[in-house]
Order: sequence, then structure tokens, then C-alpha cells
Amino acid sequence: MGMLKSILGMASLRVRVFTNVALFIGFLLLLLSVQLYVDALQILHPDKQKNSEADFLVVNKTITNDMMGRPEASYFTPAEIEALRKLKGIDGLSQITSNRYAIEAHTLGELAFSSQLFFESMPDEYLDITPKKWTWQAGQKNLPIVLSADFLNLYNFGFALSQGLPQLSEETIQTLSFSVRVGNGSASEEYIGEVVGFTQRYSSVLVPQSFMQYANQQYGQGKSKACSRLILQTREPDQPELVQYLKQHHYATQNDKLKLSRIRTIVDMVFGAGGFVALFILILSFMVLLLYIRLLIAEASHKLELLTLLGYTPSRLQKHFTGGSIKILGLILIMSMLGVAALQFMLASTLKHYFIELSFWPAWQTILVLLLVASCIAMVLRHNVQTVIAKYL
Repeated sequence: MGMLKSILGMASLRVRVFTNVALFIGFLLLLLSVQLYVDALQILHPDKQKNSEADFLVVNKTITNDMMGRPEASYFTPAEIEALRKLKGIDGLSQITSNRYAIEAHTLGELAFSSQLFFESMPDEYLDITPKKWTWQAGQKNLPIVLSADFLNLYNFGFALSQGLPQLSEETIQTLSFSVRVGNGSASEEYIGEVVGFTQRYSSVLVPQSFMQYANQQYGQGKSKACSRLILQTREPDQPELVQYLKQHHYATQNDKLKLSRIRTIVDMVFGAGGFVALFILILSFMVLLLYIRLLIAEASHKLELLTLLGYTPSRLQKHFTGGSIKILGLILIMSMLGVAALQFMLASTLKHYFIELSFWPAWQTILVLLLVASCIAMVLRHNVQTVIAKYL
């Protein structure tokens, strides 16, 4: 092989250095674009990397002046519900059932109060807590209730402080009971309400679905199947398609779960552009490498014919032109990966001081892109050299 190299000779060292440096820059920028994009998604969705829990969006129609005085306009139609169910990324959909009867709660003693209430219910799998006493059967007088944690905070830090009333902990609330009258006049019934838990997910007063169905049948008025609020189960609440659909149809939901949509769009555009530039540099440098090898083969065409007559096979001649390039390509890949690993380690170490957790090692997506691009380059290089050598022999 040494004699073969001496016979065929080598081209300008400057061209080889320029080509190899360009390949290294292209690979490094491409891998960095992939790695930083994965890091950005991990920062924007930290919980998604640690568990597989989905997000639950409570969706309702935005109330406008045209809808005032027309409560039926705030209900979802079956067609609208089915359209939401078929949206990309929606793993589940459930209706929130509201009471269609009057509710009044009151109690005596130091914390005496009397207030009109509203109830809502939903399937148990959409709850974020699992209370022990979350069951109800017809004839049962004890009524389990789940309150929104926001309601308790409003009482403790708003109403109680301003009115000189005692603040209450969740444990204290759960030891209290109060009377709940359902229905109007003689067609009414009284229950003993017991708070059995607090939900962080819903701003509502929740009761078991079995009670809601019973009470709506016994005391309900108005539309029996009307629904004004829905729960969407999705793993990507900020995906641009979903956000755009909700906006176009004037649906409202928790803005805190949608605010990352614009940031994610910008991240996609920035790293997409960076990846495109890196890929362009990589392709351009690879084309220079192919052109360089073609020139080598063209200049050595007469020597190739002579070597063939001397017994050298085309496959052995092909290895001469591709073997060195493949070795250098492998070295470039290792250097690029080491560069990405070093930068990732520095980035993760720096962000750790700001309580942002990132992996200290390159992501598997980065390694996969490296292997795919390297395999494509190696196959194209071999095929191109084989084609050119066959042309001169």
C-alpha cells in the first residue's frame, strides 16, 4: 500500500486541510444545533423529561357581548366536541358536568356562614387527587366534596385577614362539616357536606359524578346534556397547532400552559436555521472533498491503467482513495462529538448554579444524527469513487 501511494502521489496539503476543517465545522455546528434544541425542550418542559404525566386543559368559550343574554351560546355542540377530540395530540376528552339545581350551604358556630354554591363533576381519572372517601350512593347523607386550593388561599389571605376571621389549614377544613341543601322548596333535600381533599388542577367545587347524575335527574332544570366546560388531556399543551385552533375558535383555557407556545416556535425557528446553515456547510465541504478525490483520480488515470495491467484490482485501487478519507472522516466525527460533549458539560455545569438541571452528556438524538449523517457520507463517498474509477478503467 505504501508503494501504491508513492506511485499515485498526493494532492495539495492545503486543499486537504481546508476540506477537513470545513467538515469538522459543519459536523460540530450540526451536532450543536441538535443538542441545544434538545436542551431547550428539556428546559421548557422539565416535567416531561421526568415523568409521563399528561397536562389537563379546562376549555370553555370566551364570553363576548354578543353572547350576553344567550346562555345557550356558551355551550359546546356535539360537533364542536368531536372536532376537539380529533385534534392532533389530544389523548383524551371529558365533559365537566355542572349542577342544574339550586345549592345552598350553611353552618353554625364561630365560623357560621350561609352561601349559594355550585357543583361540578368529572370522571375520576381526570382528578389530580384520589380521596379515600370519594364515593357516594343513593340514600347516603354524607356528601364528599373536593375544593379548589385557590379558594382556600383566597379565604386565608384575602377574606379572613380583612374581616378578622381565623385562617384555616387544609387539615382543619377537612374536620369540619356543614349542611348542603339541594333543590328548591319542598322538592329539596339536605346533606352533610365534608371536604375530603383539595385540587390544584381545577378552580371548582367538585362532587362525585354519581351524586351529580342523581341530583340532576331529581332536581335538575334546563338542558340535560348541555356542557360549557371540557377537559382536554394532552402531553403537549403548548403545541402551536392546538394553541392556534383554540384561538381561532375563541376558546379560553389556562394561559400559563399555553404561554410557552410562542417561545417554542421561536426555538424551532432559531435552531432550525442553525441546523440548516450547519448542514449547508457540511454538504459544501463534502462536495469539495468529492471534487478533490475526483481530481486525484483524473490526474492519476494513466497510472491507474498501468497498475491495472500490473495486477492491481479496481477494488484495491478504490480502497486507496477512500481508505484514507474514511479514516480522516472518523477522526473528524470523534473530534466533533468530543467538542459537543465538552460544550454540553460546560453548559450543564453553568446552568446548575441557576437551579436548571440538564444532562452532562450529549443526548441520544445527537448521537443518532451523527451516525446517520456519517453513514450517508461514507456510502456516497464509496459509490462516487467506485463510479469514477470505473470510468477510467
